[in-house]
Amino acid sequence: MRIREMRNSDIPAVENICLQTASPQLRKNAAASENTLLLYNRYYTRAETAHCFVAADETDTAVGYILCAPDFLRYRTGFTACEVKQIRKLGCLRRLRARAEYKLQQPFQKDYPAHLHIDLLPDYQHMGLGSQLMDTLKAHLRKLGVSGVCLCVAKNNTGAVRFYQKHGFGVLKDLGGALFMGCKL
Repeated sequence: MRIREMRNSDIPAVENICLQTASPQLRKNAAASENTLLLYNRYYTRAETAHCFVAADETDTAVGYILCAPDFLRYRTGFTACEVKQIRKLGCLRRLRARAEYKLQQPFQKDYPAHLHIDLLPDYQHMGLGSQLMDTLKAHLRKLGVSGVCLCVAKNNTGAVRFYQKHGFGVLKDLGGALFMGCKL
C-alpha cells in the first residue's frame, strides 16, 4: 500500500469509491448517484488533480482518496460553472443543495480556504491509510502556503468525527445533523 498523487487514470476507481462509501440514500438510483459524484467528486477530479492523492494497493489500484480544493474562490467559480450547471438538470432541490456546499464555507474562507473529501473502501479502513492521506494533503497544503482546511461531516458519524479531531480539526459550526470542521495549517 502506498500514497501517491492521483492520476487521470484513477478517476473511474475514485468515482467507484465515492459511490461505494456513500450512504444508500445518495446512491439509490442513477440520478442520486450522478448528483453524489457531481457534489463530492467531479470538480476535484476535473479541476484540482494536482491537490488530490490516492491510497493504492499492490496492483496500484486506488482503494481510497483525499480530494482537495485549496482555493475557495476558484472552487466556487469552477464548481458553479460546471457541476452546478449539471446538477440543475437533476432538479431544483439538488441545485439548492449544491449551492449550499460552498455557501457553508463562505464565512470561513479567509482562515480555511481549502476543503477536502476523504474516503476509503471499507476493507482498507483502520489500516492507517486515512491518516497517511490526511498527513500527505496537509503537508502539500502547507507547502502551498494555505492557512487552513475545512470539511463537513455527519454528526452521527462518530468514527469520522474522532478521526478529524485526531488530525487537528475542531468544530466551526454545528449544523444540527452535521458538523462543519476546520484545521489550521
